[in-house]
Amino acid sequence: MELTITGFFGSNSSLLITGVLVPLATGVVWALYWYHLCPSDRRRSVVVKTQQTLRRYVLFESTHGKPESVLQAFKEYARRDRAIKELLFTEEQECFLKKAAKQRYPKTTLLLGTQCGFSAICLLQLLPADVILYAVEQDESMAESAEEMILVAGFKNNRFRLLCQHPVDAVHILKSQFGVKKVDFVLMDYRYDQQIEDLLALAKLDILNIGTLILINNTKHPMSKGFIENIGGAEGYRIVDSCKGLLKVEYVQSQ
Repeated sequence: MELTITGFFGSNSSLLITGVLVPLATGVVWALYWYHLCPSDRRRSVVVKTQQTLRRYVLFESTHGKPESVLQAFKEYARRDRAIKELLFTEEQECFLKKAAKQRYPKTTLLLGTQCGFSAICLLQLLPADVILYAVEQDESMAESAEEMILVAGFKNNRFRLLCQHPVDAVHILKSQFGVKKVDFVLMDYRYDQQIEDLLALAKLDILNIGTLILINNTKHPMSKGFIENIGGAEGYRIVDSCKGLLKVEYVQSQ
């Protein structure tokens, strides 16, 4: 039986509902899903299309060998590209990251979600010259762009190792090929949908020291509420502080 609404829409309202309103509502639902709930690997393709433009901009507009100049070029480009802007730290987050790094003085640092290279350059600025940053990015195009940007910023290959792997696979490689036994500072800089799996894997693979600081970005998303509640109630973790969706967690219990 077909629904008919009379009055304002008139006798042909059933056609209006089935022919216009239903497709319109379907389109709205799909748009909401795409921009807010779809997996990160689908949305990442939008960012990948801008990589060449971003790389050219940084290459031409920054002073090579100067990390601050390269970071500034990122920020200038982000004013014209919302997708890139979403990958960068805010000024408040940068200060928060700096304080966290000084608090821990990390000897071994792990970055999960290197993306365009911005967060890696931020971290390398803060780390002592003898500390290697292990950066992980599972998207091949992103990893290639990130490595070039890190080198343009002036950091040599002996300062970082960039692994194009799934985070869990990367941890196995760190232990088997690089001899990394523990890490004492972790930055997880990617979308919410993979974070809980990878965080639990870090503990399960026994690569966290007691006292390891873990900074988890993008926790302001509504879908991250359950994730934060789980972390707050977990025995092995303690939420310390947060800033603009950048959550600081301390690992307090060895498995």
